Amino acid sequence: MNICILHIGSSSSPPKNTYPSSPTRFLNLLQPFLPNAKWYTVHCLDEIMPNKATEFDAYLITGGKYSVFDNFQWQDALFELIQKINLSHTPLIGICYGHQAIAHALGGEVKRHKEGWGAGITSVNIESKSKWLKPSLQKINLYAMHQDQVTKLPNNATRFLSNDFCNISGFLIEDHILTIQQHPEFTEALCRDLIIRRKDRIGPLFDSALQSLEKPSQGSIAGEWMANFLKLKTNK
Repeated sequence: MNICILHIGSSSSPPKNTYPSSPTRFLNLLQPFLPNAKWYTVHCLDEIMPNKATEFDAYLITGGKYSVFDNFQWQDALFELIQKINLSHTPLIGICYGHQAIAHALGGEVKRHKEGWGAGITSVNIESKSKWLKPSLQKINLYAMHQDQVTKLPNNATRFLSNDFCNISGFLIEDHILTIQQHPEFTEALCRDLIIRRKDRIGPLFDSALQSLEKPSQGSIAGEWMANFLKLKTNK
């Protein structure tokens, strides 16, 4: 299986602190469940997008500091690629910004949440039962770091994850698109550092965000789901 990570960042971005890059974090999360996969990275900010949706067996769009409301040429190219991937039914996973970008490109709606930031550990309900959801859970705890939210599902989508703060925390489109607003690939140290560095922006929710980190994340379970989803469609 050839998997392309569409990194919402630049190939020349210097590493922040001592944390692995976003593509590396996803490799760390998914490689144990996909030991035979071959991984490729396209840095969306400064590299050319794949010409054909079928150039790879599957795609994963990472999180990033950008918003779908921004006006960048690379975003237009990304949205166009998402539309091609959807039409080809090539497997596609979107996390955080990736979740929002897929919704935006396929007819959904993204807005800045009036109640502020989702940050720290958050519990989300599993709203859709699929055969790749193994192990099976009713709720899952994941790290979050976002202010924008998907507020309207894209065409042909069904809700996958939800909670009171973020009603559409994930969605599915048939058997080829899976999205998650939260961050299965985050570590506790990374999430804590982001909360502290964004204290002024997070505002009144800062203390509760830090306190939430006392709960463990179940990101590895979400990683197993993602791997199961990709294997189901590609049969590899």
